[in-house]
Amino acid sequence: FEDGGTDDTTSDQKALSNDDVFVLVFQDGSLIDQVKGLRFDAVTDDTNPSSRTLTGTFVQPETDGSLELVVLTNLVQNQLVDIASSTLSGIQAFFDGKKGSSPTAIYESLIYQYGSSEWNIQSRRIPMWGTTGTFSLDRANELKKSCNLHRAVAKLGFLINAADAWSEGRGIDGFTITGIRIKGMMDKGYCVSQAAMSNDHYTIPYVPAAAGTQTITYSDLNVTTSYKDRIYLPEQAIQNHPLTIAVSYTYKGKAKTKEITFDENVIRNHSYLYNITSVTPDDFDVTISYAVEEWKSETINVPTFK
Repeated sequence: FEDGGTDDTTSDQKALSNDDVFVLVFQDGSLIDQVKGLRFDAVTDDTNPSSRTLTGTFVQPETDGSLELVVLTNLVQNQLVDIASSTLSGIQAFFDGKKGSSPTAIYESLIYQYGSSEWNIQSRRIPMWGTTGTFSLDRANELKKSCNLHRAVAKLGFLINAADAWSEGRGIDGFTITGIRIKGMMDKGYCVSQAAMSNDHYTIPYVPAAAGTQTITYSDLNVTTSYKDRIYLPEQAIQNHPLTIAVSYTYKGKAKTKEITFDENVIRNHSYLYNITSVTPDDFDVTISYAVEEWKSETINVPTFK
């Protein structure tokens, strides 16, 4: 992970489960092995640091060729829909049965089911994927490679009267968000995107053909300054499936619901922040601006949304 973007990454959002990690070995575009005996370095000062060291062993191939190591983590707890037994041993057996397959053939089977309620990140970590890229094997006793891991979901948040997209909300006197309903969101997502990347970031969504839509509700809220790091979304192509956000709120004792049409594609590892900047008392409406940014990007774009 390389944090430092305008929307902070929490400890839970970068958490890796030590007993839920897989490293695949590809040679010339075909799976030849899994790295065995995987173990993370010990963590001392930070529960979930931004950089971890993972070690393990695999048998060096007998022939020379282009190698690639792929890291997949947090799969078991996401109950993959196309794998009969989504346990550690079940997924390992699935990968063993895919020897000789291309990455594409394997990734197409790694689909998570979102579920019908809020994604609880404390008990369900985010699926992540990363690759070392291809390399030639130096037949030494030890091989060291690094990779960035990419989260399989986007996140959505709300700020109330924030000075900018990376500040906490200052609140608006008498204004409280009481509920948020996400309508038309996807019910499935790929653990690995096969869309092209630009500068190590995804720019377009990659959505399973079998994905349908659903509604997720966040109720009984009492939000006066910000609601961040709670809503996680699968990738979504808006031109194929519209997405609507209904925000229920009270203002000086009166209740109302504001519907926002989400007009961006939902792309993994991106953060979508809505900043509620004012309440118009005449017609009791809300003027909203929003910031869209990558979790690891320094660039921010803030258009006006009314």
